[in-house]
Amino acid sequence: MQIFISYSRVDKDFAVQLATFLNTYDLTVWLDVSNIPHGANWDMEVQRGLDSSDTMLVLLSPDSVASENVADEWSYFINKDKPIIPLLVRPCEVPFRLQRRQRVNFTGDQREALGQLIRALGSPKPKDPDETQRVTTLPFGQSPAVVAPSPADSLRPPSRTLRPTQRPDVARFAVIWNGHYDWYNGLRGGMDGELLINGRELLLVPREAPLLSIPLASLTGVKVQRGLDSRVLLQYRGADGNAQNIVLMGATRRTRKQIPVEIVQAIKAVTGRQDW
Repeated sequence: MQIFISYSRVDKDFAVQLATFLNTYDLTVWLDVSNIPHGANWDMEVQRGLDSSDTMLVLLSPDSVASENVADEWSYFINKDKPIIPLLVRPCEVPFRLQRRQRVNFTGDQREALGQLIRALGSPKPKDPDETQRVTTLPFGQSPAVVAPSPADSLRPPSRTLRPTQRPDVARFAVIWNGHYDWYNGLRGGMDGELLINGRELLLVPREAPLLSIPLASLTGVKVQRGLDSRVLLQYRGADGNAQNIVLMGATRRTRKQIPVEIVQAIKAVTGRQDW
């Protein structure tokens, strides 16, 4: 079954981590930031996503309710008589045409809400039961945060503090990146977005391009480089087995000294390696 996630850009953090959580089950998730190739026609790709998806999750918030694009997406699903499950992620006035549909409330006990959502999707089997039990936090546009992997925790935005002894479920950082760092231009011309670090991979999520997944098992080197800008050099093996590099730094100048250190700490925590 393929799930289409319809959301406002303001709720992108929630949408990305919801997709990450759902992908731990026997589901296929369609999310624009990960399914639309760079340079593709946005409207045509969304149309394909709508047509190929079986069920829609609408993230309800004041911003999504006011979004014409979101309304167009769920209206299209209604016209096609396809199932829609509204998810209340922030208090708002529910659109009239969605009011009679049973919705899942993520503004209260989010652990319970995730369980309700999985049951509403037909109780698909988890791909990795041990990993699925590590409940993911779904933030509401917060600063980069580290989520402790305790199933007993609710899905509230947690503290950003990371200790090397923790094994976080998701660490989030606002970054820019490129294949190399130029001493004169820095990372000019690179991508900007978010770095997500979980127990399996590093996910680079650009604003309007497909995300890049780097499995932790493919990492061959992680180091902080200092100069005019503090940055992290990631070395890994690509899908073809060849060596690849990515250089990251904080998205804003005031974060560039500390972010590289925190990224390396997070990678050490999830891999258990202290030699990087």
